[in-house]
Amino acid sequence: MTSTVRSLVVAAFALAISAAVPVTAHAADTPTPECPTNLDCRFVPAAYDWSSADHTNPNNYGNYDPANRPDDGQQIQYIVIHDTETLPGSTVSPYDQAIATFQKASSGSSSHYVIRSSDGQVTQMVPTKDVAWHAGNWTMNEHSIGIEHEGIATEGGTWYTEQMYRASADLVKFLAAKYHIPLDRQHILGHEDISRERTSNFAAAHWDPGPYWDWAHYMDLLGAPIKATGGPASQVVTINPDYATNQPEMTSCTGTTCTPLPAHGANFVPLHTAPDAASPLITDPVVHPDGSPGTTAIDDWSDKAVTGRSYALAGQQGDWTAIWYGGQQAWFDNPGHRSTVPGRGLLLTAPDGVSSVPLYGRAFPEQTDYPATIPFDATWTVAPIPWTLPAGQNYLATGSFRAENYYARFDPAGVPANHTLVTGGTTYFQISYNHRLVYVKASDVRAVPYSG
Repeated sequence: MTSTVRSLVVAAFALAISAAVPVTAHAADTPTPECPTNLDCRFVPAAYDWSSADHTNPNNYGNYDPANRPDDGQQIQYIVIHDTETLPGSTVSPYDQAIATFQKASSGSSSHYVIRSSDGQVTQMVPTKDVAWHAGNWTMNEHSIGIEHEGIATEGGTWYTEQMYRASADLVKFLAAKYHIPLDRQHILGHEDISRERTSNFAAAHWDPGPYWDWAHYMDLLGAPIKATGGPASQVVTINPDYATNQPEMTSCTGTTCTPLPAHGANFVPLHTAPDAASPLITDPVVHPDGSPGTTAIDDWSDKAVTGRSYALAGQQGDWTAIWYGGQQAWFDNPGHRSTVPGRGLLLTAPDGVSSVPLYGRAFPEQTDYPATIPFDATWTVAPIPWTLPAGQNYLATGSFRAENYYARFDPAGVPANHTLVTGGTTYFQISYNHRLVYVKASDVRAVPYSG
């Protein structure tokens, strides 16, 4: 382990707590909403207790887990941007649908906040100290606040209004100040930036808020514009196309029938297998298990690098730039280098003599790290995901974590060790791997000497 890696590991351990810490946490009633005073904000509680629940069943409860973040050791480090989508054929607005869904105990989902498109009204549904079920990834849920935005991703150019952007930005600035969350794209994420946890559910990863969310404008509203952080020789590039003029081809597909979407600003650059617009789009074994190329479908996240995300530079040829992305060299048209800015950060690679390094969808403890009072669940097993970090490729570290799992069950069931934060001896790095962030064990990689 290099000294650079070791110093980050030490920092991660400094944030961690002892192996098993009980948390004083209970399902909340209706607290005062946590919002800046300039917003139209209300609190409508998400469901915790099923009205017909068997109170002896520790798994028979609603849509979030009571906690006491960050005092219980679960640092709130991220804010995750979602869109609500809608139910086919419904006459109820997506905003009201989302609120109703989170009030239904059987839905198994929630978000801390929901924001209305038309006027930016904010409805808080879960206290920020508690763990909402919004990201489809337990490591991310533990450490984040989720914000749903009324909208449909394929129609985002219509739904994502200025009122919504501004209300959301005011809320995020308020929460970031409260929890000391950096205002950058390593900490202000889209649901699409987050992987699922295990191979069995990897293909179910969401892709909202999608290509129509104007990340550059949003970061401007946060007072944290996307800008160069590295020098001209940096080996890290940050994606930053001009939203208005960047209008890549996109289609909306139902089955095998795809319909072109109207030309519109978008937040991504299409990724090709070679520095040539006629070359195929790159593929991904999760999205395209048959090995077929990526597509222009709006929900095909295999071949899209999104504004604000940073990657290791993998080549330059004329107006084309390559990045290491999903285990391959991915090329995009970058005339005058106007679609990127130089970035910086710790790059990680496979050690000498290792052909590839396993990757993980979450940063969980090993089975031996759990105390005897907590029955080990087989779904917590630490197992690699379908992607790997191949030798000779570099990936940007975006955070470090000591292995952690918040054990929580239904309050009335009275299970032993309920609301216990379990930490282990393994340290993980989070890396910018492809469209999504994944985890690698710090002991499995080495740092690349910094240049630029």
